[in-house]
Formats: sequence, structure tokens, C-alpha cells
Amino acid sequence: MATNTNPQIEPDPADSEPANSKNGGSLEEKALARLIANRRSGYDPFYRFDYEYSIPSPGRYHWQWFWDSCFHIIVLARLDPVMAEAELNTLLTPQKDDGFIGHLTYWGRRGAFMSAIYGQSRFGEWRRRHSGMIQPPVLAQALEELWLRTGDPQLLKKHLHRVRAYYDWLNAERDPGQTGLIGIVSPYEAGLDNNPSFDRAIGLSNPSRAGVLWANRKLDWYNIVRGKNFDYRTLLRRDRFIVVDPFMNAVYGDAWATLARLHEAAGDAAARAGAVQQAAKTTAALNERCWDSGRGHYTYLIGAGQSPDTTLSVGAIFPLILQDAPDDRVAGIVERYLTATGHFWRPFPVPTVSASEPSYDAESEKMIWRGPICMNLNWLLARGLKAHGYLAEARTIADRSKEAASKDFREFYSPETGRGMRGTEFGWATAAVAIDA
Repeated sequence: MATNTNPQIEPDPADSEPANSKNGGSLEEKALARLIANRRSGYDPFYRFDYEYSIPSPGRYHWQWFWDSCFHIIVLARLDPVMAEAELNTLLTPQKDDGFIGHLTYWGRRGAFMSAIYGQSRFGEWRRRHSGMIQPPVLAQALEELWLRTGDPQLLKKHLHRVRAYYDWLNAERDPGQTGLIGIVSPYEAGLDNNPSFDRAIGLSNPSRAGVLWANRKLDWYNIVRGKNFDYRTLLRRDRFIVVDPFMNAVYGDAWATLARLHEAAGDAAARAGAVQQAAKTTAALNERCWDSGRGHYTYLIGAGQSPDTTLSVGAIFPLILQDAPDDRVAGIVERYLTATGHFWRPFPVPTVSASEPSYDAESEKMIWRGPICMNLNWLLARGLKAHGYLAEARTIADRSKEAASKDFREFYSPETGRGMRGTEFGWATAAVAIDA
């Protein structure tokens, strides 16, 4: 187990045992205990700020990851809203004036050093302690969950403008052609690191774990040096790794629809109208540019020339979460792929790659995101299915997710047996408690 170099509050001895041990208690109680045990706090000298957040896992991930924190907020919104808002405020503190938030923040006195040696931060910005990349933009969804659970209008007054600024940055910087679709410059930006839909984009076929890690490490440094500090327009011209990912864009489009609801609640009609327009634009672009009518699912677009990749990973079905997705396409995806046992409807749905794919590996703990299920994706999928009226399917996902998470909070779970896999005492696995049906 790696040593955490962050200044932190030492966990209470009562929290030293895994919170979801066999000592009893509801899944909600175990989830809260896990997030408390993973809590880290201290003073950051650069921001002059007392940070507080839950790390993803004591054994593997010791910093603040963007989308992990978003799911911690989603869970804490119903379990401890004060902790949820503290995590949200910590996540937003490193935000730049242009709205950018890095996918990783290295809090504490050694944060600048860690930012430099990890090789994913911009030259000249190591003191800012954050990476130069993005992650799945679940920030709006996290704020909405916190607001819905508390009903506190001050939350919107305090945080909504900063959250909106993040999406305005994505729109301006990652969609320079204003197509409605954002691009990514690394598999790490999608969060689904070893997704086989990225194999061709990183120049590998049937890769090993070592091969993928080396390719991604080289890509990190290329994006810093040749890509002028992760500048998307520069990387688009260089065409080393540019991908339009339907998973990322489904989350992005859903976030704009979420922002529209939040702006309406805040009484800002102009901001709401802009968010509605952006949400519709992303949905239309996904259906125009990523839809494969022959296969009946969405595709990844690889390179500046946007060559389609038809690998049936979870991103190929993910736009069903969009509330304005065409009903016939949602129905087709649900019937043909999601609820088909030969594809995604395994004993513990939903795997990150279809069981029909050669790359499917339900038990993989080395090449992640090539089969095992993940609770944060299940939260998004169940939420989308409910919005389209697929209540039985959402209920199955919720029930099976809770069944798996009740054993232990792990980074991933086998879609065949529900066995917990890879990272232990994992914060985002607590998202199972928030999957409603």
C-alpha cells in the first residue's frame, strides 16, 4: 500500500476496519462510514485553503480525482450534505478564471512536487497542483443531487456560476468547431482508461497492460511538450490522439440538460435557454455523427478525420441516458444490446464491454474497463433508463448493484459473479446506495 503524502486528519481507530465489513448496518451506514474513513483534510499553502475531500481508495489513489469527487458528492448529498458541500467547494477551489478544472488535484504542502513528477500537469502550473486534463463532466449532476436533497437555494447562488463556467470552458476549448461534441486527448480523460475502443487510437492491437501503460505515459508527455500543455487545437492539428467519445458526450449533453434545470430553479431564464440549446445541440450531433444505423448503436470517432470505431463498449450504448434521445433509438439499444444476455445483460449488469466482444474480460484486474461493472456508470445508466420509462431495467441494475456493493466497496465488480475487484475500500462504489429505481 502506498503512503499518503497529504497532510490529513488521522482516521479514528474505529474506522480502520473496512466500513463494509460483516459487522452489520445498512448499506447507507456502511457507505457513509467508508467515505468518512477515506476523508482527508489539511491546509494548502498555495490556495491558502483548508481542503476536505474523500480520497478514492486508501490503498491505491491518494489525491482528489474529479469524477470520483462528483460521485462522492452525489452519495453524500443524501447521507451527509455538509460533507458533500465541503467536497464540492474543495473540488471547485483550483478552478482557473477561464473555468477549467483539472482531472486531478494534488492537495497539501507537497502538492506542487507531486504535480511535477506525475507528468500530467502543464509546464509552469505545477504550483496550481492540478493536472492539465479533464474527466467525465459529472459536475452539474453532482450539484443537482445536492440541491435536490437539501432544497437550499443558497447552494445555487454560491456554486452554480462556477459550475456553469466549467461547461462553458468545455464548449469553447474542446469543441472549437462548435459541433456540439467535445473531444478528448487521452484515454485518461474519458475515465475509462483501458477501454478497447481506444486501442486503435493509441496505436495498439490486443495490447498488454504494460503496452497500454507505456503508450499512455508517452502520450502524456507528448500532450505536454508537442501539444503545448494539452492545447486541444494544437493536438487536433497534430492528430496523435483525438477521440470523440459517445460516453463523454452523453455525460456532457446530460450535464447541459441538468444545468438548464438548475438555472430554471435559480430564476435565470437567459442561462437556462443557453443550456437547453447546448443540450439539444449535443444530442443532435451524437445522432447525426456517431450513430451507426446498420449496427444500431453509437460509435467512437477516431482522429481528426473522425474515422468510426465500432467496438461495442459501454460508450456505444451510453447516449440512451439523454432525456431527449430519440425514443426509437433508445428502444432499439435497450432491446438489441442492453437487455440482451449475449451483450450487456449479464448476471450483474452493466459490463463496460459487451460480452460479444473479443476483448471482453469479466475478471480482469489488470486491463481495467474491459468488462467489469462500475457503480458510477450504473448510476448514470439507471437514471437515464428511468427517465425513458424503463423502470424494470433500472430496478434490476439498482438491485444487482446493491447486492454486489453490500459485500465490499471495490473499484470494479465482475458482471458474471458480482465479485469485487481491483481497488479496495473504494469511494465511488458507494454510488450503489444512490441508484434509485
